[in-house]
Amino acid sequence: MKDFDAIPSLDKHKIFDSIDAQPAHLRLNFADSMTEDVSLGWGEGIENILLTGMGGSALAADIARNWLSSRLAVPFDISRNYDLPNYVGPRTLVIVSSYSGNTEETLSALSDAEKRRARIVVMTAGGQLLDLAREKGYLTLQLPQVSQPRLSVLAGLKALACLLSDAGFIGEMDVRRELIDVGDWLEVEKSRLNLDNQEIDNPAMQLARHLHGKPVVVYAGPALKSAAYKWKIDINENAKQLAFCNLYPELNHNEYQGWLFPQAKDLATLQIESSLEHDRVQKRFLITREILKDHGYEPMVVHAEGKTLIQQILWTVLLGDYVSAYMGILNGIDPTPVDLVEELKKKLG
Repeated sequence: MKDFDAIPSLDKHKIFDSIDAQPAHLRLNFADSMTEDVSLGWGEGIENILLTGMGGSALAADIARNWLSSRLAVPFDISRNYDLPNYVGPRTLVIVSSYSGNTEETLSALSDAEKRRARIVVMTAGGQLLDLAREKGYLTLQLPQVSQPRLSVLAGLKALACLLSDAGFIGEMDVRRELIDVGDWLEVEKSRLNLDNQEIDNPAMQLARHLHGKPVVVYAGPALKSAAYKWKIDINENAKQLAFCNLYPELNHNEYQGWLFPQAKDLATLQIESSLEHDRVQKRFLITREILKDHGYEPMVVHAEGKTLIQQILWTVLLGDYVSAYMGILNGIDPTPVDLVEELKKKLG
C-alpha cells in the first residue's frame, strides 16, 4: 500500500519484526529461568499478591488478572507507585516488575517490600533490578531482550502464569498448554495483520488510517479491559498520539454525558466488543453506538476474534500493536523510540 511505502526508511528499530515475534513468547518456559524451584507448597501462607511496576512493565499483570481473576485463590492487585499499600506484609507475594531494571518507582517499591518483609519475586530483563535479585537471591523471571517494555508483554504474561500456576494459586489449570495453543493460533492470525498482507483487506492498516492524526477514545467491556488499556498505551507510545480508554458499564454513568461538548467532532472513537460480555453490556455497546452516531460521532467497531477469553484478549492486543505501529508510520515517525519519556527521565536525574 502506497501510504506505507515509508516503512523501510522509518522503522529503524524494526518494530514490525518485534510485534511478529510476540506469539512465540507464549512458548517460553520460565520454569527454566527461575533461581529456585517453585512447587505447590511454595505459595503456602500467601494471602495476597501485588505486582508493582510502571508502564509496559505492569501490562502483563493487567492481562493476567483480566484472564485469571475468576480462578485465583487469593486477591491480586497492581501498584503503580513509589510506595506499597499498607496491607503489604510477610504474607504478601510482591512481584517487582521493571523491564529495564532501572525504573525509579519500582526500585523504591522493592525497598519498601523488603522493609515489610514481603515474599519477593523479580521480573526483569536486566539493569539494577537484576543485579539486586542476583545479589539477594530473589526468585527471578528473566524476560527476553526486546527494544521496548511494551513489546515484552506476552513474555511477561507467560512468566506470571507459570509462577501463579506452579505456586498453586490458580488450581487445576494447564496455563502453559493454553498459552502455547493461543500462541500457535496467533502465529496464523498475524499474517492477516502484518506486512505479509499488503492488500486493502488488512484490518490493522484500515484501522490505522481511520485513527491516525486524532485523539483516540477506546471503549471496551470488562472482558477486554486489559486489551483496551494496552491499545491506549500503544497509541501513545507507537503512534505518539493522545489516547484514552474507559469501560462499560461505568462509562455510561458519567463519561457518556460528556460527548455533548465540545461540539467540534475531531476525536476518533473505537469500540472493542467481545461476544463473551454480559448480555446487558452487549446491549450497551449497541445503544451507545447508535446515540453517539446521532450526535455526530460514529465509533469504529472491533469485534474480538477467538472462542476463549484469553484468545480474545491476546488477539485484540496483537491487533492493537500492529494498528498503532502503522499509525506511527502514517505520522511519519519511527514507532519505537519514546523520546519524551526518556527526556523526562533525564531531567528527573
